[in-house]
Amino acid sequence: MVNVRRPREGEQSILNEMLAMRLQELEAQSNDSPGFISKLGIGKGTYYDVSRAKGNPTLRTIERIAARLNMSVFELLGFTEDDARRALKRKGVDYDELASALADKGKADERIAAQARLRK
Repeated sequence: MVNVRRPREGEQSILNEMLAMRLQELEAQSNDSPGFISKLGIGKGTYYDVSRAKGNPTLRTIERIAARLNMSVFELLGFTEDDARRALKRKGVDYDELASALADKGKADERIAAQARLRK
């Protein structure tokens, strides 16, 4: 097993800071903090932790927030589509193919969730 160093108390990741700043900006623009928080589909405690760069949100949580705001994860973090395209191209990844695959995955996840709700 790989030995992974855990962040020490007070250490912040750049990603957590970017997400926190962006959420604070979007919340201020909404002029309705309670409505904005409930729109995100995450608990208030989780929101307050994420918006203060505390804790370690999962990628799924970040994806959920972005989806609820009708944004891509890149947009949520403050990147433009052109920024994302350039970064992915450097790694040999086609943005449109990735976006299509993620959309297909999202639709499949929604179908599975709907089927699970029907079984209950």
